Amino acid sequence: MMSNFVYYFVVLLCYSITKSEAEYARYYFDYECNEPLLATAKLTATSSLRERGPDNAKLYGVNAWTASENDFDQQLVIDLGTVKNITRVATQGRQHSREYVQEYHISYGTNGLDYVRYKAAGGEVKTFDGNQDGNTVKKNEFEVPIIAQFIRINPMRWRDKISMRVELYGCDYEANTMSFNGSSLINMDLLRDPISASRETIRFRFKTSMASGALLYSRGTQGDYIALQLRDNRLVYNIDLGSGTASSLSVGSLLDDNMWHDVLISRTRRDVIFSVDRVVVAGRVKGEFSRLNLNRQLYIGGVPNFQEGLVVNQNFTGCIENLYLNATNVIYELKQGYETGESFKYQKVNTLYDCPEPEIVPITFLKEGSYAKLRGYSGGNQLNISLDFRTYENHGLLIYHKFKSEGHVKVYLDEGKVKVELFTEGSPKVKLDNYPDEMFNDGRWHALMLTMATDSLTLAVDHRPVKTTKKLRFITGSSYYIAGGKGPPRGFVGCMRRIAVDGNYQRPTDWKKEDYCCPNDVVFDACQMIDRCNPNPCEHGGECTQTADEFSCNCQGTGYAGAVCHSSVHPLSCQAYKNVQAVARSADISIDVDGSGPLPAFPVVCQFYSDGRVLTTVQHSSSVSQSTVVDGYQEPGSFKQDITYDASRAQLEALLNRSSSCSQRLEYMCRHSRLLNSPSEESNFHPFAWWVSRSGQRMDYWAGAQPGSRMCACGVLGACVDPTKWCNCDAEYTQLKAQEFQTDGGDITEKEYLPVKALHFGDTGSHLDEKEGRYTLGPLLCEGDDLFGIAVTFRIADAYIALPTFDLGHSGDIYFEFRTTKENAVLLHSKGPQDYIKLSIIGGDQLQFQFQVGDTPLGVMVETSNRLSDNKWHSVAIERNRKEARVVVDGALKNEIRTAKEPVRALQLSSPLIIGAAMDRKDGFVGCIRALLLNGRPVDLLSYARRGIYGVAAGCEGKCSSSPCLNNGTCLEGYDSYSCDCRWTAFKGPICADEIGVNLRANSMVKYDFFGSWRSTIAESIRVGFTTTNPKGFLLGFSSNISSEYLTIMLTNSGHLRVVFDFGFERQEIIFQGKHFALGQYHDVRLSRKNSGATMVLQVDNYEVQEYNFNIKASADAQFNNIQYMYIGRNESMHEGFVGCVSRVEFDDIYPLKLMFQQDPPPNVRSLGGVLNEDFCGVEPVTHPPEPIETRPPPPRDPADTDMHTTDEAILGTVLAFIFLLLIIVAVVLVRALSRHKGEYLTQEERGADGAADQDQAALHAATGPRVTKRREFFI
Repeated sequence: MMSNFVYYFVVLLCYSITKSEAEYARYYFDYECNEPLLATAKLTATSSLRERGPDNAKLYGVNAWTASENDFDQQLVIDLGTVKNITRVATQGRQHSREYVQEYHISYGTNGLDYVRYKAAGGEVKTFDGNQDGNTVKKNEFEVPIIAQFIRINPMRWRDKISMRVELYGCDYEANTMSFNGSSLINMDLLRDPISASRETIRFRFKTSMASGALLYSRGTQGDYIALQLRDNRLVYNIDLGSGTASSLSVGSLLDDNMWHDVLISRTRRDVIFSVDRVVVAGRVKGEFSRLNLNRQLYIGGVPNFQEGLVVNQNFTGCIENLYLNATNVIYELKQGYETGESFKYQKVNTLYDCPEPEIVPITFLKEGSYAKLRGYSGGNQLNISLDFRTYENHGLLIYHKFKSEGHVKVYLDEGKVKVELFTEGSPKVKLDNYPDEMFNDGRWHALMLTMATDSLTLAVDHRPVKTTKKLRFITGSSYYIAGGKGPPRGFVGCMRRIAVDGNYQRPTDWKKEDYCCPNDVVFDACQMIDRCNPNPCEHGGECTQTADEFSCNCQGTGYAGAVCHSSVHPLSCQAYKNVQAVARSADISIDVDGSGPLPAFPVVCQFYSDGRVLTTVQHSSSVSQSTVVDGYQEPGSFKQDITYDASRAQLEALLNRSSSCSQRLEYMCRHSRLLNSPSEESNFHPFAWWVSRSGQRMDYWAGAQPGSRMCACGVLGACVDPTKWCNCDAEYTQLKAQEFQTDGGDITEKEYLPVKALHFGDTGSHLDEKEGRYTLGPLLCEGDDLFGIAVTFRIADAYIALPTFDLGHSGDIYFEFRTTKENAVLLHSKGPQDYIKLSIIGGDQLQFQFQVGDTPLGVMVETSNRLSDNKWHSVAIERNRKEARVVVDGALKNEIRTAKEPVRALQLSSPLIIGAAMDRKDGFVGCIRALLLNGRPVDLLSYARRGIYGVAAGCEGKCSSSPCLNNGTCLEGYDSYSCDCRWTAFKGPICADEIGVNLRANSMVKYDFFGSWRSTIAESIRVGFTTTNPKGFLLGFSSNISSEYLTIMLTNSGHLRVVFDFGFERQEIIFQGKHFALGQYHDVRLSRKNSGATMVLQVDNYEVQEYNFNIKASADAQFNNIQYMYIGRNESMHEGFVGCVSRVEFDDIYPLKLMFQQDPPPNVRSLGGVLNEDFCGVEPVTHPPEPIETRPPPPRDPADTDMHTTDEAILGTVLAFIFLLLIIVAVVLVRALSRHKGEYLTQEERGADGAADQDQAALHAATGPRVTKRREFFI
């Protein structure tokens, strides 16, 4: 019963799903162009596995098409039978498997021979997102529907194997076509129904084999016009809204390929979007008007005479289909008007309602090994061969003919120039360069004709013949090689048409198989060239050139470098310039404030100060060195001076926003010329002069005052010459001497108003009176660069900052600076479904950038001569573009790696951009990172650090910033830890705080011998620590037998500290009184000299420093000469020495006790009077309090996961409760059932006595004797 219920439930569920899908589909069939199209389509493929052919490639099918080869050449071709309007595509992989296509390209066409690749708005081939499993349906909509009969799907990325199931959606396509022959046109009368609109849309399709022609034109009586024309294979749209200034947009290339192209023009007020084949350019109409007023004629396909706004002088030749002006189908309306006899609005001239195929049949030679071999007249003494060609290649064979007699003639391209090689019987081989200054590899059609006869050769390119006369004797052969087959040079790659041999035009479609090679390398009836320079892939104005395989960019003069001119060659700022190289006091350079962004570089003057300040100066057009006279302008603000800077407003704003502070000096010198007409109320403020901010705002204060104050600097300070005024210049009746001026000026420091855009002055009378003014405007001065203040510290190896997903796409860059001591670390990491990027430090001197686009991981590494882990700032710039990946370290060291030419893939990242570690928190970076730029835009890392992110701190501060190493120990930064170098101290231990001392007896002595490296000093640094209870003794001494000079530090019999020395000028003695040093306490003594040895400085413990000055004669020498020995405890002339503990002994950079107790002590330091052991002299080492331990917080839980888990837990709890209840019921039933059969009791009956009549008989008949057995008893 249960199984039947499940069966009917499944049937009902499947029926409901099927019904809902059917209703859903029917809804779209009725209301949208969204009908499945593959039901009657024919599917073919380049390859397939057995039983997985292309017929299986239909959505929701039980099988799928699987290619037998897994490469980029696999294609699934769909023939829809007729031209359709295709709006979307849906894909699946092979069900219940890991075989699916993740990315693919789409091409489309109408004849199955020539295809157009579907492009994205930027001009690159669009990559469609595919599937992530074998079952889910992935749909992609076409923003502009595809009009085609044939669809070709080319997988670009797949999992395991190329397997697909596909469905196309759309509807039938109704074409309203009109053909034009160069003398045709359509005239639409706008006099009765003029156009006056702030927005309009024009869309249509066209095909042509001509490079130029007028497509659409109209104008109005107020000067408005629109002009759409084909010029040199590109569409040009000119528009004027009546301002008298034309605006022009251009898009597309190679549009004369006799294939259909989709055009869309949309204008909203002054914003225009212009698209051809989905490649979009946007622009803005010049002028102030926003309405288009057309009230004359609208011409389609041509004009009767040349008109304003046209840049071509011929009409269109080709076909136009479904021309819409807003919602009106013009061709359909024209056709209906002529059919009904009411075509009052339209007039057509020499047009046809059809699109006949042209007689010209082009051919494409795809590879240099392809060619044609055509027959001509043999045995003659003249020849004639002509053709049209177009190519982007520098080299290629165009024509080769071998004479029947000895010799040949060859026409070929050499570095883009057309040349002829001629060799005839009896004559040497010659080369003709008849067009030395012209290039013919520009992608345009060029006509070529070669004519030869006895003693003459004529070569005509683009109908310009050049005749060569020389002795020529030849007999023509039978074969002509076209586009290759006989090298050198290599074969021609490009398109040809109108190929005629000896006057016979031979259509490529009529060629036989033996007439050409090779079938897969030649395309008939289409010119399948790719213009890789349109849209221009070179950024920042780089010049693009190309071959059939790839493009290249010439970045010379752009200020940018790299394969696509993406990265700036100029520093980001004056501060960045200083960071990478040594600087003088000033430098005239150009800076690029946004790096690879759209803003170009501009000139500045950098000034570098000794205190570390960096000042950036931007000059302007007005003179800075001298003031400018203002005279003869009486009306307020009648004198106007516009200020033009060496940078645009956008560049200046970027500089101002990044600078710590900016200022601009403005002064006005006046002679009876008022300035702000002060004092005044805000409502009654009528100044004679003012300055204008960068945004065009008229400012209400003068330089040196505050915004809104209506004052000058003297008014703020209350120091004006007339206390009743707020400016010196407003005191108009002040008595002035000849050539005496009052002055108001100061610095404008408000960055939001800088720089000064314009100056206005008035009240300067006429040239005949005494009124006069003079102004001086200084350059814009900006200090610092806040970008380099945006620094964070990673103090734990598994800490990181997660930035939003960074879209590198086809081209992008990352710039930052880092500082670390770690030799191996991951700096950044991000991943996508398959792609990834990763930047790492390897071995402390290598920077490695790894990335994957598609299936192949790549890497580029830069090795540095200086270590990257040297705790100094290093800059790194990463760029990835269509052609290469590039890494630049410290602005100079660089390396790059070329990526695959085809297919051009965008780098797809979906995870956050992790800074400071790998995504799994391994191989983390510890150190500082600052100045992070993504595609030229700064990222505020400080805002992330201030959120309290685990292991990340604001600023750049390591463990050594708190000076944890004591006693002048050197702190070695680790950022997550530190270590102390105690080599140049008298201490040891982890923080250089452990004493190194020796407990001396009366006969003990430590001697340090300078061994010939005698020292002479005039500013010693001596230190010794001790503890004793004996009130006398020799602590430390230095002597020279050569100069008889010495210095001794000792305790007197009274327990005072005594210093005795003789440096050659006279014996001196110092006693530190007031303190008894023999009480068993530890004391620290420091002794040094300054002032050329004339001042002795003595510091004991924490007592006040004492200085002793000695009167040294000018002729005396205060230098301590030729020090030979250092003694501790006593010297060799003494019998008893110091008794106690001595430590911290140092003399300049010599630490004798430390040397004596090290593992392998040097021979020049030794102990005398018995063995001495190291002692800490009772001074316990200092330790730092333990640092708080940071604990990494658990990862945040996704609310969706929480909800899902809550739901799952509720369902699981319900199921478990039900099962538990069911188990209880089953247990009760089983217990009752078993209780009926398992009741037992004990008996004393014997076997064999069961049927006895009484007890006696039972005993008599018993067979076994007494025994106990179990009997069952039933309870109910």
